[in-house]
Amino acid sequence: MRRPRPLTDRAVPVVAWRILILLTAVFAEAWNIKNMLQSGEPPTEHFAYFTVQSNIFVIALMAWMLLVPSERRPRWFDHVRGAITAYIVLTGLVYAVLLAEPDEVWAWSIEFTNAAQHRFIPWMVGLDWLLVPTARRISLGAAAWWMAYPVGYLVAAWLRGGLVDGWFPYPFLDPSEHGGWAGLVWPTGQVLLAFIVGIFAVAAIGRLRYRESGSPAPPAAGPASASLASSPSSTSSSP
Repeated sequence: MRRPRPLTDRAVPVVAWRILILLTAVFAEAWNIKNMLQSGEPPTEHFAYFTVQSNIFVIALMAWMLLVPSERRPRWFDHVRGAITAYIVLTGLVYAVLLAEPDEVWAWSIEFTNAAQHRFIPWMVGLDWLLVPTARRISLGAAAWWMAYPVGYLVAAWLRGGLVDGWFPYPFLDPSEHGGWAGLVWPTGQVLLAFIVGIFAVAAIGRLRYRESGSPAPPAAGPASASLASSPSSTSSSP
């Protein structure tokens, strides 16, 4: 019996699913912005939340995958896709474990933007990663660089809160909530550990799905690949 072919970017169900993710993410963030303008929340605070940033990354990722064919994407695209998938999935997990009130974790009475950005979009993007194989095998060593953004976010949040305006986006980053900077070792360490484990889990799944797909990687986009594709032989000259 022949194994079923894996889903591809051009499969109708995949395109429809990604359009749904894109529309959900755009609508949720547009609703957030409307609430921000009505409440007077400073944009410098709203857009400083990791949740908001990771959801904006999802919007950019879905638009990219819908508009740019896989053969025209750069070689590093699969790592960008994997990193954003890890960020949004971990956004949902950290919210459920550390930030949500006990009665909010499984409740459906929370507002739409909260549910969309912390529940729906994380599992929708995670399912996309599970079902649609990467074009190239994910390198676990290179996936370690996916931690650069979370670490950079952590440092920027501490620098802002400690030196600029005293505002911290999350309680586990706020020294006043934990008796000083030394008290942040445990809560912040938990989050960093979750990100390390989560990122390598997402990378490992992506690597496994590539192996299962058995599909050859498309040529890298760029002048070199274009010239090779147009050259009939190694001895022909290029313009």
